[in-house]
Amino acid sequence: MKALFLLTTLFMMNTFSSEKVKVFICTDPKSQIYHYVEDCKNLEKCSYEIKKLDKYLAVDDQKRECKLCKDKNPSLEKKKE
Repeated sequence: MKALFLLTTLFMMNTFSSEKVKVFICTDPKSQIYHYVEDCKNLEKCSYEIKKLDKYLAVDDQKRECKLCKDKNPSLEKKKE
């Protein structure tokens, strides 16, 4: 029950967040990474369609952050200023 409450809370926080970060994913079923920039070197290897979507959807789909794109994360750039 606590897990369900936690998941619901996290979903609500992501859904109603005023800041919607967009990321890019390769639609290859084996792909497990999301990217902050469309011209990422790792994303260039994708031979499937590249899709732009909200970050929380990629995270919900259990994709992890690209290590090359991590420095270009828009939310991190705002915190540095």
